[in-house]
Order: sequence, then structure tokens, then C-alpha cells
Amino acid sequence: MLRKTFTIGLACVMALFVMTQIAQAQDKITGPWLWIVAPTEANEGGANSTDVDSLDAASGGDVTEAMVAANGAKEGDTVGDYTWTLGEIADTGGNNVNDALNEIGMTEGDVNDHSSYALITLESATAQSDVTMRVGSDDSIKVWLNGEEVHNNAVNRGAGDFQDDFQVNLVAGDNLLLVKVSERGGGWSMFVGIEADVTAVYKEPVAPVTGKITGPWLWVIAPTEANEGGANSTDLDQLEAASGGDVTEAMVASEGAAEGDPVGELAWTVGEIADTGGDNVNDLVVELGLGEGDVNDHSVYGLIILNSPADQSGVPMKVGSDDSVKVWVNGEVVHTNAVNRGAGDFQDDFNVNLNAGANILLVKVSERGGGWSLFAGVGGEGVTVSLPESLGTAVEAAGKVITTWGKVKSAK
Repeated sequence: MLRKTFTIGLACVMALFVMTQIAQAQDKITGPWLWIVAPTEANEGGANSTDVDSLDAASGGDVTEAMVAANGAKEGDTVGDYTWTLGEIADTGGNNVNDALNEIGMTEGDVNDHSSYALITLESATAQSDVTMRVGSDDSIKVWLNGEEVHNNAVNRGAGDFQDDFQVNLVAGDNLLLVKVSERGGGWSMFVGIEADVTAVYKEPVAPVTGKITGPWLWVIAPTEANEGGANSTDLDQLEAASGGDVTEAMVASEGAAEGDPVGELAWTVGEIADTGGDNVNDLVVELGLGEGDVNDHSVYGLIILNSPADQSGVPMKVGSDDSVKVWVNGEVVHTNAVNRGAGDFQDDFNVNLNAGANILLVKVSERGGGWSLFAGVGGEGVTVSLPESLGTAVEAAGKVITTWGKVKSAK
């Protein structure tokens, strides 16, 4: 009996050992990472520099950790005396950061009192929640995912493998990962892995949103039910109700409209919107003759074309609204926020995909009472805006550009 018990116990221990080995054998992300380093204060590397922005200090404020974490960086760009450079890192060893930086020619010899920054994109086919990320570091480590800090360990330690576990959420598409390891002295190492179905790649950053689209837009408004504007009307089609079914949100979002096309008692009208203020929609509606005084329990629809010189995925977009907001690009709903709130600037961030040529952007803001405002901006390379053609006619970008991003004023 004793022998049998021992045999079973040994089998259990062996099974546990195998499971532990499998858990510890998670692949490490070797790259290609985009690297840069920045000095810390003398004798202040490691734990003491974890929350000190060495990029900000090295660039005189031109580049910050927050900027890179949110928008990425481009190979060849400089920060202080260093240049962002692609390179792979070994998945073993207690000095693999120092070795990698020497190999790509960024540093020489044994480097101390510096912080390394490593940037990579994790491509995910679907959204993945509460996945485990593992890191190890010599010395301290800080991690950002999609612009948000997700891990911080201000410690002086050695590392030859994973040490810290934490949970992260991945969005469908591109996820920007930035890892900072601050080195005090001795070894300098970094290990990063994630238990998720992703592909790690370097991608050049997409140009961020730098201003608000003032126009010219096509505008129309339509009433909601009494006392049902704002959040309650976000997903109700006021265009269909006002036109008796002749015009719908889906039709306009996918096919566009033209100045003068009717919707009920009103028609699509060209106008520009202010990029400041908490009542800029109401001010515009009155200016264009679409309403009078303080207009409540109505939805406004703004329609414009985004002209892109090439296919662009993961393009950042921002909106702000008083009250609720709904956004379509090329007929697809890309953002909804059924909320009653005030707005004087951007509030919501999301990403969109743009096709080469013309892309139809439709924004709806439903107003319950008080202020009525809308702010929209889009990033991407070389995007211009123009007025759409008539409903039911294919939209073409060529020769239709009315304004460029020179008309898109900087965000306040």
C-alpha cells in the first residue's frame, strides 16, 4: 500500500512539474522591437527613474513617454543623441538589452544609468480580454498598452526570465506595446511575453488627430420624440421618421447626400462649424436657418467625405458631443456613445479604417436640452475633406477636394 501511494504521489509531482515547465516555457517576444535609450541622472537609473520621463528630458520636451505610448515612433527619428532603431533581443541571458543595443550600434560597452524603450505592435484578429502578460527586467520596468500604463515595478533586480504577471485587454487589430527598462548598473535585461493569439510586428505609426474638422459639412436636423432627445434617441432613425421613410441613416451613411436634398421639411445645407464652444451645433443650426433659438429634442447629422491617398488601417479618430453621438464610416457604425453630457472638446477615442479615395463620414449628435455641440477629428496620412455628391451616386474623391487639413484647426 505504501509503495502504491508513493508511486501515485510521484506521478502527481511529475505531472505538476511538467505543467510548471509548460507554463514557464511561454514564448518571449524577441522582435523586431523599435529601440531607443535615454540617460537618467547620474546614479539614478533603475527604480529611481521608473516614473521619470527620460524621453522628455532628452528631447527638451519634443518627445514624451505618453506621446510614444499612444502614437508610436518611426524608425530613424531621433530623441536627444539617439535614433529609433530596429533590432531583435535574445530570449535568454541576464544582459540581453545591453547586448541588443550594442549589436544595433546604439551603445558601446557596459551601459549604466540609462532607460531603454522598446516599441512593438501586437496584431490581434479579435478583441481578447483579461489575457496574461509576463515580463522580467533588470532593473525596473514600466509597460504601456495602447497608450495606457498597464504595469509598473520600480525595483532594482536582476533578471534572466519572467518575473511579473498581470492582465491586459487587447482590441481587435493593432495594439501598441511600449516597454521601458531603467538600468542602474550591472546587467540590463528585458523579457516580455503574452498568452494570447497575436502577431508581433513593427509598424510605422499612423498620424494622430491634430485638429478638428470644421468643414464644409453637409447638415440637416430632424426632431426626436418630445423629451426623448439625447441618449434615448441614439439608435432611433430620425431621418427615416422625418422623411416618411424616403431617407434613412443607413442610406446616407453608405451613399451620401447633396446640398438641397430634402429630409422632411428641411434640406441638406452646407456649413462650417466652430472648433470651440459648448453650443457650436446650435449656433450653426441657427446660422444656416435650420432652426431658431435654443433647439432641443432634435438630432443633427453632419456629412463629409474623408479623402485618403491610400488604404489606411487603425486610423485614430476623436469625437466630442453634447449629448449622444453615433458615427458611421462607409456605411458601418464605428462608434456609439448613448449618453447625456456636455462637451467643449474631444471626449471619445477610437480607430477607423480608410479606403484609398473617398470615405463617407456621417456623424449624428442627438440633443436633449441645454448645450448642443459636436467636435470630430481624424488622423492618418494626407487625409483631406470634401463635400459628398448626391444620394445614390457613387462618391469620387478626384477633383472634389474643397478643403484640406490647413482648414482643420488645431485642437484647443
